[in-house]
Amino acid sequence: MSATLTWLDLTASDRDRMRQVLDLFKEQGTVDEMGLGSLRNALSEALFPGTSTIQTRLRYALFVPWIYRQLEARRVAASDVSAQLQKAELDLIGPLLENGTSQGVIGEKARGSLSRRPSSVYWTVLVRWGLFMHERPQGWYHTHFTGLVRGYSAEAATDDPGIVETRQPNWHPRMPGPPATFPQEASFDLTRKEAEFLRGRLEERCAGTLLAWLAREGSDAPADGCFWDDSAAGHAQSDIRDKIELARRFSLHVEGMALLYNLLLAERFHTEHGGDDAYIDRCKQVDRYRQEIAEWAAKEAAEDSHDPRHLWSFAASRKVRVPGPQRLFVETWSKRLADIDPDTIPDDLELRNLIETRERQLKGPRARLHNAARLLDWNSRVGVGRMDFRWGRVRRMLLDLQQGLAA
Repeated sequence: MSATLTWLDLTASDRDRMRQVLDLFKEQGTVDEMGLGSLRNALSEALFPGTSTIQTRLRYALFVPWIYRQLEARRVAASDVSAQLQKAELDLIGPLLENGTSQGVIGEKARGSLSRRPSSVYWTVLVRWGLFMHERPQGWYHTHFTGLVRGYSAEAATDDPGIVETRQPNWHPRMPGPPATFPQEASFDLTRKEAEFLRGRLEERCAGTLLAWLAREGSDAPADGCFWDDSAAGHAQSDIRDKIELARRFSLHVEGMALLYNLLLAERFHTEHGGDDAYIDRCKQVDRYRQEIAEWAAKEAAEDSHDPRHLWSFAASRKVRVPGPQRLFVETWSKRLADIDPDTIPDDLELRNLIETRERQLKGPRARLHNAARLLDWNSRVGVGRMDFRWGRVRRMLLDLQQGLAA
């Protein structure tokens, strides 16, 4: 029986948060086999606030407000906002593709079946960067659309039978308007005015973060690999550099968890299916993972021992709850690595038991190491690689910004 989700009587804020959770299951690079996603996301948000790995190009942060402003100008009824918004967002796909640029077009393949449209994908940007002035969920905006367009305070009107005037605009008053040909014609190329406006939003609303620093001081060629290798990032103020180092060290330290987990799966797969020609390639992964663990262990051994207390202090400062089992898992991993020879990591029984127990703790009967059917679903490489903390997407948006500033 396939899993289903049922919407209960949720508030607009509840629905928006649920959609953000569901996005994590669709995002590339977010496979979280060892339950470290909350720490990764906290570091990502501290470095690059408002961003996510399903965002693509920077100009969407203007496309969405422009579409909404057109709906406001037409005085669309609150009951029709979602439908009219959907049509406008789907209609935008064609002009973007016709412009000759397909990289980053949301809905290029899905078209009419697109489930997450630009407005929901970029809503966190619009709120966090101060483009949407009310700092409320998208569902709230839709619910109160009519009153907000008329210039009334929707929140006050719900408690007061009288109409309360408000001077707060829905969108930032200095936001540049769309080109005269929008949305019939559209591209991802920012004008200089648009780029300067967005940089100003980042400097004001995201001050003290790596994102704001790179928007102001970054080059037109940000590091292609990891942001901690970016030359401009290395010259950031000390508190930003501290977060960069925390993220860099954490990503290296826990990389071995996924490698060891895949080694255990490869060994289990070899034991159960080693004689089946259809699975020979997967069974060959045992030697591959032993080699990758050796290479990782050499890098880890060259560093100072990882101290999780720095991570817990950071989480507390961000009001991020670290569950006891997650804390114990990381601390046990760190302590064991500090106590043993790096060459013994692949065969260390304590580390093997730690990984196996953690998977069982997170997945119960669906754990691959204990479920033969789930083991067959293993694609030979799950959750492997350094955490990049959204850098791949952020880098693309920073390139868009720098190109706009140079226009």
